[in-house]
Amino acid sequence: MGIRRAIVIPDCHIPFHDEEAYNLMLDVARDIEPDGIFILGDFADFYDINSHGKDPGIQSTLRDEVYEVHKKLKQICELFPRAEKHFCQGNHEYRLERYIDSKCPELFDLVKTEDVLKLDDYGFNYYPYGPNQLCRIFNSSLYARHEPLSGGLHCAHGTVSKAMKSVIFGHTHRIQESQIVSLDGENFRGISSGWLGDKSSEVFDYVKNHHQWALGFSIVTVLGDGTWFNQLIHIIDYKCVSDGFVYEK
Repeated sequence: MGIRRAIVIPDCHIPFHDEEAYNLMLDVARDIEPDGIFILGDFADFYDINSHGKDPGIQSTLRDEVYEVHKKLKQICELFPRAEKHFCQGNHEYRLERYIDSKCPELFDLVKTEDVLKLDDYGFNYYPYGPNQLCRIFNSSLYARHEPLSGGLHCAHGTVSKAMKSVIFGHTHRIQESQIVSLDGENFRGISSGWLGDKSSEVFDYVKNHHQWALGFSIVTVLGDGTWFNQLIHIIDYKCVSDGFVYEK
């Protein structure tokens, strides 16, 4: 098996995403023709059923949000028809199950995120939100999931230290990478590769402290023997660099 490359998409919060940053990610992906697409969760936001309260000035409905998410999923499928596709459910997508559990528990197992988003129809492998969520990236030793295993300022270091595995995760909207080495010389890394949301949107006003959010995503390259390399793609002033090329919007 030869070299394979994956685009790892962190939190987008569609339809409250940063369209220019999202399109930069797609521009890079088109050029590398990825063998895999790995969505780390919170691809959708489900703001209309959030538990923080809804701003009356935001007119989005759940139907509107789902429609926009379907547009993006369909676009990914059309652009990368041969790529493996994986979708880790995030806590924002889990808002649907949580809402049903509190409002109409009789429907809890009847209406689910993967069905509403038609992930099976789009060819995505689906990984439900929860403490045991793990998605292996190709044949490598790198695992993807939505939430870190540790929060706070050093979430990447805390996560890799607890996992004793290499983990790339979403949720924090930060760009971080931390490495630990076991006594026998084995290397593990914890990676947070930013997000693609629009932090100026009022839907994120429930976060009252100063957030350290950064636009970005990752490209993971896996060799035939499973050795893997992560390239953190920073988006700065709607520019990014991949494989020596500058992309900008």
